[in-house]
Amino acid sequence: MRRPVDHAALAAAGYFAELSVAAGAEARFHLSTRDPDARVAVVRLDRAPQPESTAWPVTRSGVPATVQSLDLGAFLTITPPERLLSAAWTLALEFRLAAAAAGRTLIASAGATLRFADDGALMLEGSAAATGQILPVGAWLNARICSSEGGLSCAVTRGGETLVALSVASAAPAPAAILIGADLAHIGPTMNLGIGRIDLYDAAGQTVAAWRFPPVGRPARLAPVEGGGVLEIHNAPAFGLRSRRWDGSALDPRLRPEHYDAVALHDDDLAAADWQETHRIAVPDSAASGVYALEIATATETTRWPFFVSPKRRQADLVFLAPTFTYLAYADERLPPERFPWLCDDAGHRFAKANQLTSLYDTHNDGSGVSLASFHRPLATLRDDYLYPLCGAPHLLPVDLHLLRFLHAQDIRVDILTDADLDRGGLARLEGYRGLVTGSHPEYWTAALRDALDGFRDSGGHIAYLGGNGGYWVTAFDGDTIEVRRGLSGIRTWNSAPGETHLATTGEPGGLWRHRGRAEHDLLGVGLQAMGFSRARPFHRTPDSYAPDLAWLFDGVGNAPIGESGLVLDGAAGYEIDARSPRWKTAQPARLLAIAEGFDSGYVTDSDATEDGLPAPAHGEMVLTQSGSGSMVFAASSVSWCGALPQAGAMNPVGRITINLLRRMAG
Repeated sequence: MRRPVDHAALAAAGYFAELSVAAGAEARFHLSTRDPDARVAVVRLDRAPQPESTAWPVTRSGVPATVQSLDLGAFLTITPPERLLSAAWTLALEFRLAAAAAGRTLIASAGATLRFADDGALMLEGSAAATGQILPVGAWLNARICSSEGGLSCAVTRGGETLVALSVASAAPAPAAILIGADLAHIGPTMNLGIGRIDLYDAAGQTVAAWRFPPVGRPARLAPVEGGGVLEIHNAPAFGLRSRRWDGSALDPRLRPEHYDAVALHDDDLAAADWQETHRIAVPDSAASGVYALEIATATETTRWPFFVSPKRRQADLVFLAPTFTYLAYADERLPPERFPWLCDDAGHRFAKANQLTSLYDTHNDGSGVSLASFHRPLATLRDDYLYPLCGAPHLLPVDLHLLRFLHAQDIRVDILTDADLDRGGLARLEGYRGLVTGSHPEYWTAALRDALDGFRDSGGHIAYLGGNGGYWVTAFDGDTIEVRRGLSGIRTWNSAPGETHLATTGEPGGLWRHRGRAEHDLLGVGLQAMGFSRARPFHRTPDSYAPDLAWLFDGVGNAPIGESGLVLDGAAGYEIDARSPRWKTAQPARLLAIAEGFDSGYVTDSDATEDGLPAPAHGEMVLTQSGSGSMVFAASSVSWCGALPQAGAMNPVGRITINLLRRMAG
């Protein structure tokens, strides 16, 4: 259903065609605003607390600044082959209602529509209307709609039982198009339903087209397995789901594809906003790598929409890996206040809820988990002034900017790459760098990203893991979209259904990297141990931290607690904290440098990380792992760590350790 953007929370919103842009290239932006006179400029975000102006030119396209629309809801369009010329035809399909369907349309074509009345009863509309009964939610059903000289008829069956039989006197013409899950005018909400096999027959009962959904892949157009015609798939429904043939005998769709030849349509699916390009930013060839933003000033407010400039050639010995997959996973989280108590307000969440945008932490309107997220939509919570309502503090980008500003003030130079850059370019993108620095919450990793990080360490590169909950979820990246299946364990907001843990994008198992034999502990030395939104705790040094060979790391630190205050929950160890695990071993010994304890009951431990599966007391462990390649991996083990860095002109133990570490890494 197409609807104009609701700008009550944000007067201007938009997205970049690519979040990462190389120096010398163009950044392309797509804007929606209620202010036609909105002013734009490019600013830099990662050097000072206040944005720094640039002189970069911004070119307007011929598209006026106006309120754009969002076309929400997945549906299918069948274009029959030319041989279907008569008024005698039959469409058969498997379907499963995922939610009450009152007022929605199941099948629509000229002269033949099968929809649900306001009371939920199924209706067949031709020149007249025939009304059936309310269908069960959650069961696989078969629908068969037939047009012949005798009129138009429809039957819905379950197994051998006929649930609905409807007919009207007039036949329908051969359809030019058939919509499944949406009305012809596309003005009403789409349906929440599963769709399985689809077959189209001619007057003689011969198959003219048959479609089967692949268990691996997310096509936008699907050729028939028999016959002609085209099936168009709109707005990225979820593929690789259990069909009516699923019996639990195979949990890998690649083994029994006929058990997973179904898709799920949701009325809040959104593949991409598909707005017209409105602005182009010419990034100078000599531009320094960094975090920039298109600043949009309307009559009522100013918002900044960030993008990342990667270097044309390496400019530093260290590289900061911007966790844009994690940014995207959290972006536009609905966080309804009736379910989650808000400790502060943020316009991005109100914008997302008003426009029915979703994050990978949300569930669809039918209660199923959201598994797909596109960069090509307004990421309203990806802002330098963002505050996370559940903890009343900055989260993600603003915390990472705090780190980058601290490094700039200390004259520690870093280039910037995004995880999308590393996914596409692999280990070659890290050539020449001595060390890699993560952000505060690098939670979502693809296989290619993990391969590149492993290869970097194994070739002698150092890693400063300055966050928490890193490398946790298996993620697939396809064009502008990431996919996550939550699996059945780990700390999460929704569960995948049994058998639906594989990523449709690639076919690989989803869930936690631990369960793929690539635990985050093996690379980082630690993994998620607990999470909570109550007050953070400081770290305290362990005896091993006083060893002579570690004096360089703790130079100037002393014996005081490490991180007694900070931007994120007022401490260095908080939000999500990591530790070594007796279950998930590391290839190299991880030396325990400091520990954070004494967390209150607001922190929930990850029982998956314990040896016996039982909860353990929440604690965070700062560790250092050194490998035979000469590399070292430092783990701060906390989402709050970067937020505990001092402001410019000040110093504290968190800042001193970070400086000592990165200068050592840079050589």
